Amino acid sequence: MVKKNASFSLIELLVFVSILSIFFIMAASVVTVSLRNMKFNEHKIKATHYANQLEEWLRTQKEIDWVSFTQSASQQGDVFNNFQTTFCFNSSPIDNWQNLDSCTAYDLDSLFKREVVFTSESVLNFIGQVNVAIIVSWDELGQVKSVVNNTVFTILE
Repeated sequence: MVKKNASFSLIELLVFVSILSIFFIMAASVVTVSLRNMKFNEHKIKATHYANQLEEWLRTQKEIDWVSFTQSASQQGDVFNNFQTTFCFNSSPIDNWQNLDSCTAYDLDSLFKREVVFTSESVLNFIGQVNVAIIVSWDELGQVKSVVNNTVFTILE
């Protein structure tokens, strides 16, 4: 009686290894995409924190002295009594009014830049409302991402 050896052919082995390698490549790409999304969400959470931190500081400055607040918020752009002023707040914690004008570098936490744009209108030399746009942006894989926080400050809140 002739005995046959049971074994796999070379073709079967190549098919198995190919399917296994495709599985591992797909698993690695899923992990990579998941890590990228997780890092983006982490940056977004930090950016939202920095935007809220600046909003609370501005709210405190408004409550302390409305006149000083509106003078700081209306330093640029007097066009028919319309003002648009930009400040760069790239330090944390915030202790004072920062640089007047847009941020040029991502200096906040070595990743973010935090700007605030005040828009206001003077009626009879009095500003009763200031529109505030806080923009925290960062560079994510060559794309600029940002979190925008819009609010309105009025003398009576």
